[in-house]
Amino acid sequence: MLRHSVPVRPNLDRIAREHGFNFHIIDNEIYWDESRAYRFTLRQIEEQIEKPTAELHQMCLDVVARATKDESLLEQLAIPPLYWDAIAESWRQSDPSLYGRMDFVWNDRGPVKLLEYNADTPTSLYESAYFQWV
Repeated sequence: MLRHSVPVRPNLDRIAREHGFNFHIIDNEIYWDESRAYRFTLRQIEEQIEKPTAELHQMCLDVVARATKDESLLEQLAIPPLYWDAIAESWRQSDPSLYGRMDFVWNDRGPVKLLEYNADTPTSLYESAYFQWV
């Protein structure tokens, strides 16, 4: 993996505000960071990123399957009881997931490690389907 420094778009703050991206900086920390880009080899992508990503995704689905049958697990996951029935029904109906973003840490000496998985969240859709194209 190669990390490249790249110039940030001129007037990024103004552009973000004009497009309603009011959380591109959170608590004075850059959230939307355009100052770096990364280049990977095909082997790194296929073996060290894609393969573990598929495994991690399946593990997340396994947790959902367990959680829909176990209220104590839903509580552990801090899911409000108001949503338990909707989650279980969506799971029983095999409702499709529209999109997801996994945040990883990786040091090129093994598979990626999952930090968090944002699936079907409104901010992920905004970031990936709108602001990234701006």
